[in-house]
Amino acid sequence: MKTRKVDQSSSKEHNSLKGTFFSVTVVGLGIFVTYLILYGLYMARI
Repeated sequence: MKTRKVDQSSSKEHNSLKGTFFSVTVVGLGIFVTYLILYGLYMARI
């Protein structure tokens, strides 16, 4: 039981780190895509 708890905690830390990296990447891509869309609309007006 104790070894299983240790394994679960270590796997949770790894998953949270991976999830954090994934969320940061998604947010960054969302900001980049939004910037491209706004820039495209701005250039289309001119």
